[in-house]
Parts: sequence; C-alpha cells; structure tokens
Amino acid sequence: MNFSRTLILLFSFLPFHTVADIVWPEYSQQCRDDAGPPYEDDVEQFGPNGFYHDNHAASPVLIDGNCAKPLQEACNQRPTYKTAYLEGPIDCGNNGWYCRIMPDPDWPAENLIGDLNFGHCNTTEAFEDAGYDQDGHCHGSDVDSTYYWWIRDHFHRGYNGRLRCCCGWYEDTSETPMYGRRIANRCDYRRLVTQSEDLNNCRDANEDHGLGFDDIGCDPNYESSQLNEPIPENDDICWEIQKF
Repeated sequence: MNFSRTLILLFSFLPFHTVADIVWPEYSQQCRDDAGPPYEDDVEQFGPNGFYHDNHAASPVLIDGNCAKPLQEACNQRPTYKTAYLEGPIDCGNNGWYCRIMPDPDWPAENLIGDLNFGHCNTTEAFEDAGYDQDGHCHGSDVDSTYYWWIRDHFHRGYNGRLRCCCGWYEDTSETPMYGRRIANRCDYRRLVTQSEDLNNCRDANEDHGLGFDDIGCDPNYESSQLNEPIPENDDICWEIQKF
C-alpha cells in the first residue's frame, strides 16, 4: 500500500470535522474565581480558530462512531467532536445536567483527589452518609448553557479523570435526575449568570447560591436494589470524555 493511500485510510477513521462553527457560548458567564485565562482573551491567546483545550489529550467517547444523543446537534455544528463534547451546546431540553469526574488509573490525577465530593448510590457508605465523598467530583446545574462554563473552569483547575455527564438536575425523562436521589449522595451546583449581570460583581457561580445537592443523600428506598449494582442511568442521555 502506498503512503498516500495509507493517509487517506487513516483520516477516514478520524472524528467528523467541519470548518464552520457557531457562535458559542452566546455570552460570557465567567466569574472572577473561575480558573483559566480570561474568556475575552481567547482569540488573542489561541487564535481565531483555536480553543483553550487544543493539544490536550481529552477525547470524546463515541457510540458506534456516533456522538451521544445530547451532543449530536453540537457535533454537527462544531469543528470537531472534541469541541462539541468539551463545550456544547448540550441538548438536555434545558432540564440541566450533572457530571462526575472520577479517578482514572490510566490518567494520573493532578488536583482531583484534593476535592472529591460525592459517593455513588450503590455503596453502603454513600447510603448511610450523605457526606461520604470518596468516589469523585460531582457538579451540575438546571440550566443547559452553564455546561460550557463549568467544563472550562474545572478543566483549568486540573480536576482530571474520567468524565461522565447526563441530562437532568431536578427532572428528566428517565426518572434518574440528580434529585431522584439514585445517582450520588451529593453534588455541587453552578448557577446561571445572566447576560444582564455585571461580571465584576460575580465572584463564583459555583458558590453562595444555596442550590447544591447537599445533605440530601441517596434515597434509602433504593438501597436493596442498587447496593453493589451499576448506577441506573439512561445511556441515551449520557456522554463521556476520556482523559479529561
């Protein structure tokens, strides 16, 4: 096989790539304590077609070569599947989302272990203690557009691991939103920063809102059916990123 033929075959297996892009995010929700470079400097720092996550190992987990359902439209609109998964826009019907960053033995953690904050609702520890926090870092919101800003913030915090996200904070179509109390015993929350807000007055959208899934815990009614079993999530509304 000649060299040019080899290259054609190689690129035919790479994720779908388009040149066009959409305007996303629609406006800045970056508060003062968000980690990473100022959003308004992105073009100057990364170039007009560059992204803060360029040259990073993070990679989307595809399903039979296709994007997960909440990201299919983003995959059609964004330049790469990686950009779609790391930025969105996600389509959760504006029911919000929750994500868990879990330690990955193949992707050594930098700062994740210092901020573990939840336990999965399939262990005795998590069912018995709403504050048990050794399984990873959980964060979510009831507004879809906040996904971009949470990913960007935690990416630059170095909370690296295996990332799994699903639709549904208060409710969804599968009966397993975060507030269904079947996923995690606790989870942090990122609020929507509205376009009319003065960003100079926003210190941290992840704090001081009283909306976190805290001191609520796993529903004990599910302990007998879920103990030591896989978490009952609907894969149709979930997606994953390796080496986040």
